[in-house]
Amino acid sequence: MYTDNAQISHRQLFRQIITGLLGPCFLVVPVLPGMTGRQGVLCLLTGAAVYGFLCIYFIRIRNFFQNPEKYMGKFLGKIFILLYTSWLWFMGVCLLLITARITGRFLIEGSNSWAVILLAAFAAYLGSHQGLERRGRMAEVSFPILLLILGGMMILAAIQVRPEYLEEMGELTFAGWARGSWQVLCVFLPFAFLPAALGNVKRPGDTGKVMWRAIGLITGLLILTIILLQGSFGLGGYEHEEYPAIRLMSGIRLPGDFLERVDLFWVGALVFGILFGLGSVFFYSHELLVRIHQEKTALAAGGAVVLGALACEKAGTEPDFFIRITIEIYGPLLFLLLLLAGFTGKKGRAVKTGLLSLVLLGLSGCGISLEDRVFPLSMGVDYENGHYRMVYGIPQLSKVTGQNKEETQSGEEQALVYEGLTPGDVQERFNENQENYLDMGHIKTLILGESIMENREALVEFLGFLEENPAVAGNIYVFAAEDMEEIMSLDGQEADSLGDYLTGILENTLDKKEQEAVVLQDLYGAWHREEEFPKLPEVTVVNKKPSIRQHS
Repeated sequence: MYTDNAQISHRQLFRQIITGLLGPCFLVVPVLPGMTGRQGVLCLLTGAAVYGFLCIYFIRIRNFFQNPEKYMGKFLGKIFILLYTSWLWFMGVCLLLITARITGRFLIEGSNSWAVILLAAFAAYLGSHQGLERRGRMAEVSFPILLLILGGMMILAAIQVRPEYLEEMGELTFAGWARGSWQVLCVFLPFAFLPAALGNVKRPGDTGKVMWRAIGLITGLLILTIILLQGSFGLGGYEHEEYPAIRLMSGIRLPGDFLERVDLFWVGALVFGILFGLGSVFFYSHELLVRIHQEKTALAAGGAVVLGALACEKAGTEPDFFIRITIEIYGPLLFLLLLLAGFTGKKGRAVKTGLLSLVLLGLSGCGISLEDRVFPLSMGVDYENGHYRMVYGIPQLSKVTGQNKEETQSGEEQALVYEGLTPGDVQERFNENQENYLDMGHIKTLILGESIMENREALVEFLGFLEENPAVAGNIYVFAAEDMEEIMSLDGQEADSLGDYLTGILENTLDKKEQEAVVLQDLYGAWHREEEFPKLPEVTVVNKKPSIRQHS
């Protein structure tokens, strides 16, 4: 709750920045592509330098964020803030997912992710309503402890460093530097919300040094993290890890071994930092909505964040998806909005109106219409003679949309077959031979052929291809078939769409055959844990129709 008298000191601002950003940055930056070795260090320094210059700009535009409707008018001011705040809601979902994954994997093994999400959201939302001054005092008290644990254990991690690993320089290219620097700018996007807070800081015109110190400390600790990761595991030894920084801490042993799992303190501090950042999401979301007189929608927005996190957890969405969207969409959008905020006066209002119209036009053109998409409801894959063979079961568009329109012959259900050395090659060949965009977000069933089931390496590569595609849901039913193409050839012929048909059979008998239901997320889990893949229900042909029988 911002009031004219609610102000925080420079020290409280500094500690709020560090407390809210350090935890997420420790998790995200080390796994960014190309952020290794000297190139990673250079990218971090470049990103920090850019934000160092932007700090002066942030001070200049702070008044705009105090009353955007005054500078842009009521309608455009509301649109501006809603676009700006949407990234906060987006990252709120991401932080809740990260909290659930880390808690279930490192702190409370086997914990219900939905319960963790609800508890984390409840705690963060309550904390966000303590007022600006109380949040400042909370950060002031917790900052020394948080920095002692997070920073102190990094010093202990230096014991694991092997000097010969530090001699590896790694690649350094202009393209890699440019891409990595942009990624750092996008990961540091929370700094773009500082103009919204500077109006409630004592002596806001003197906050440049505060922001520079915060950027410098975070950048320095991240550079140290990259150096420690390389020194402990070598280049190529940690890039495949989902949480390399946590793995680094798991190898720390205190003198005397009186605490075997000292890394849990680091993970606990990390989760606290993430929760504080989540509280900042709810807090600044509410405050920005207050400034466009939409504070009554703040609770609904918070609820939507929680529901979004629960839905993404159920669908198996990875937090990496949100990072990619930030880099590809929200990064350019927020920097354009920041530029927009710098124009003032009558001429500035005209420029703002034009630029905001371009933003809205660009957003409206980002999508691909239904008529320009193809929606496979089933997919079959096999691997023979070093090649993947993939079959897409494409139904009529009316089957997907629920519209009962007459289709032309070209719209009839069909099974399209393509081959390639890798799953990516297969998809490229599909795109080269089809005029419509392949939308894999509606797949209901996946049929694995006998050969790929016997070749774990090929199956793992295919699973990796699916996991990298954010449109592919984790709740797709998976089946095995001795002759995958024979099964897929039935799509839309004697049976309805194969995806709907098999899903209907399985779900109608789920009580009796619950142990037979295997979803794609089960295969992901077995792959990452290096366990044996679960047995799949087998699909056969009976009376020219697909039938589910014993496990394969």
